[in-house]
Amino acid sequence: MRIRNHHKAPAVIYSLTRTFARQIFILWVIAACLNTSLGCALQSSKPLRTTLPAESVRFQFREVAMGCEMRIELFAQTSSQAQILARAAFDRVHSLDEVLSDYRASSQVGRLPTDAMKAFAISPDLCEALEKSIRISRATEGCFDATIGVSSQLWRQARKDGILPSTEAIARANEMGGWDEITVDPCENHRDATIRFLRSGIRLDFGGIGKGIAAQAALDTLRSLGTSVAMCSLAGDIACGDAPTGSDGWLIDVESGIEGVPSCRLVLHNQSVSTSGDESQHLDANGIRYSHVIDPRTGHAVTRRIAATVICRDGAIADALATALCVGGPELLDRSTDIQHALGDFQARVTEITSSGRESTTMTLTSGWNALLAWNIIPRDQVSQLALAEAGQTAMKVASDSSDLKGPLPK
Repeated sequence: MRIRNHHKAPAVIYSLTRTFARQIFILWVIAACLNTSLGCALQSSKPLRTTLPAESVRFQFREVAMGCEMRIELFAQTSSQAQILARAAFDRVHSLDEVLSDYRASSQVGRLPTDAMKAFAISPDLCEALEKSIRISRATEGCFDATIGVSSQLWRQARKDGILPSTEAIARANEMGGWDEITVDPCENHRDATIRFLRSGIRLDFGGIGKGIAAQAALDTLRSLGTSVAMCSLAGDIACGDAPTGSDGWLIDVESGIEGVPSCRLVLHNQSVSTSGDESQHLDANGIRYSHVIDPRTGHAVTRRIAATVICRDGAIADALATALCVGGPELLDRSTDIQHALGDFQARVTEITSSGRESTTMTLTSGWNALLAWNIIPRDQVSQLALAEAGQTAMKVASDSSDLKGPLPK
């Protein structure tokens, strides 16, 4: 007797005994059913990463974060996916603001005791920010310093009141700082880290590095979720990921930070750029402009008409170095080899208005700066719209109050 098989079983089966053939047939049917059931189960489950079509679309998002407008531009396959990604990046920045802000009394920095010689527990985010700040302070010989919180409060009030602080008040505030007056015990993976102040009264201020930290963290968050073609910006700090398909990089217009000096257009990928200057935040008194940037070595506000732009792979380092160059001036670039050895490769442009009989503008560039310029050969309509809008804010190291406002993601 032949077994009727519509699935073209091998010929050897036909020679088997009826009983054994029946058993083989039953086992084959069971296996087929199990295979079908397993396939259905797999189709109904939710995979961790969905297979998406090759084509992606550019999405733009804006939200208030760290007291300014934060912008994200990314490529994704669907609007819902893009919104999930942007939400994660925004939330990461808000979480950093809860740690680093010196405007929020409820932040970790705001709640940190200032007693001397006592170890206080700090979060991994604060530990990492402190370690990086100390490294940059050492490399720039104190031109950048995150321990200037008392001096920052003094000059912040002066700008608000329009009155210069006294020399005595400046000196007293400056005594309450010094990057070499704190020690950080990072422990393993920054867990169970502690900070110890070697003198009492020291306050932290991450205004010269915080937005760079945040922009980089937002981009890193997107990368961790599988999206590397993205750009994140807060005021004058922009972190760029992989280049958009078919391009050499993100096209970004960057203001000089000095009134009357034209902007330049950069082509960046996997790099961050930061600009610092006094164009937006300053106090004018007695014919002198006092910048919001403070010289940590003296406690005085910078009075040189100067602005700096720095490009490197780490947004935090770009932010802090731009601040340091406004303090140390182009002279600091004479030590660029030592700084690069300590912090990694960077490119910089320092623009300064000098007066020697008549007012003139000088510009100092590092050797690799021009290689990053687009040379104005690319039409403006091909430049990222967020980058163009950012050009109007690049000189702003925003010193406004951090806000709890979290605007909804656009639909």
